[in-house]
Amino acid sequence: MKKATDKIYIVKYSEGSYEDYRENIIFATINKSTATKYVTRYNKILKKWKEYYSQFEEIKSGINWIKYEFINTKYNRWYFLRKLNKCFYEKVEIR
Repeated sequence: MKKATDKIYIVKYSEGSYEDYRENIIFATINKSTATKYVTRYNKILKKWKEYYSQFEEIKSGINWIKYEFINTKYNRWYFLRKLNKCFYEKVEIR
């Protein structure tokens, strides 16, 4: 007989791509609504900050890169945000 707690939702975010792709676990919960709310909030904040830091970019050889005048002040945070992907949750059944 299945119970309501037969599933755990693991909330993760990913970063990088190809050979440096990695998924990081943030937390696990038995509440689907908690996982959904967290993922929605995380992705909304990530989108906001990526849009903000895009004003410091320019296109060089078809690639978005930070403008020269902002390298000393904005580069570290811009680069950190650039490699972050979306947040998501994974449903795992308990045996």
